[in-house]
Amino acid sequence: MLTEEFLKDNFLTAYFIDNERKNIEVQTTAEDKKSVFTTIIPYEENNPQYQALSKYMNIDQLHESTYQKNKTEKELFENSVMEIAKKSGLLVDNSKVDSSTFSMLIKTMFEDLDNTDHLFALKLALFETDTVMNSKDNEEKSKLRKSKNKLEVIQSALNLFK
Repeated sequence: MLTEEFLKDNFLTAYFIDNERKNIEVQTTAEDKKSVFTTIIPYEENNPQYQALSKYMNIDQLHESTYQKNKTEKELFENSVMEIAKKSGLLVDNSKVDSSTFSMLIKTMFEDLDNTDHLFALKLALFETDTVMNSKDNEEKSKLRKSKNKLEVIQSALNLFK
């Protein structure tokens, strides 16, 4: 049980752990300061543990701490995803484009022509280019949108890049 006396020497931080803001995780150190422990307490103003916590962290600080923790976790998650994508070859560093990149690109473009995930991604990437986005040829852009396989998409795109 968290008490004001215990928190005085051992409190580290606290933050909400749910979207409803009903539960708080409080991090404290052990007496030897070598271990960290967490305690989950309800966010209830009449709860003695919350009252003890509020001596060291007010509600505004609790919200800010929650925001910072979520922001840090999001950044760590995004960095992990990017590292996995790079290691898996799903993300190409433009400064490191070499012959193997083109080999992978050609395989992706001309094999499994009806792959709906590839088809969607290809169309999306093309519509993000200035040439396609700014083209006045609505008929060809419509053909590109309606294309049923990667070859049709490439043919329509080439007509727009003329």
